[in-house]
Amino acid sequence: MVRDEEIGRLIKYAQGLGVRVSFIASGDDAAGWTVDGSEIYISRKHNRSKIDIVLSLIHEIAHQLYFIHEKNRQPDLKFEEALDRQNLFDYDLAETPAPKTHRKRILDVEVTSAEWWETIYKETNCSFPIWRLHAQKQFDLYQYQHYYKTGHFPNKKQKNLKFKEIRLHYKQK
Repeated sequence: MVRDEEIGRLIKYAQGLGVRVSFIASGDDAAGWTVDGSEIYISRKHNRSKIDIVLSLIHEIAHQLYFIHEKNRQPDLKFEEALDRQNLFDYDLAETPAPKTHRKRILDVEVTSAEWWETIYKETNCSFPIWRLHAQKQFDLYQYQHYYKTGHFPNKKQKNLKFKEIRLHYKQK
């Protein structure tokens, strides 16, 4: 019940920013944000729990805040070009990675957007432990940093190990 209310508040918050929120049955990503700032989509397939949905919404709403406050709702052509040049979540290691300059642009947008997570958490009156938010943010940024350095996202084994390490770190605090 509490998570349902948080999801509802986050959807209203997103709508207040001028973005539509859609839930899709499947998809390659857990969630996504359209670079024109018109839609956030959440995949029911990848988000296994309500807290996962809440965290995905916070991640994507942060992109919208980046779009509004950093880009004044104007297209970020360098970011769009970087996204167009590759498929971010293609784990085929034989594929040629995108140029490092494009990977850096994607990382920079993720890092800048992540700065909004705590603001969203507070403004939508989320009640789950803040360490969950910090752990998820660190994990998300780890994935993008790995992508920047290697040209590929971490594989499932690497992600599982890193996620366990991060959660253990935050749970012990």
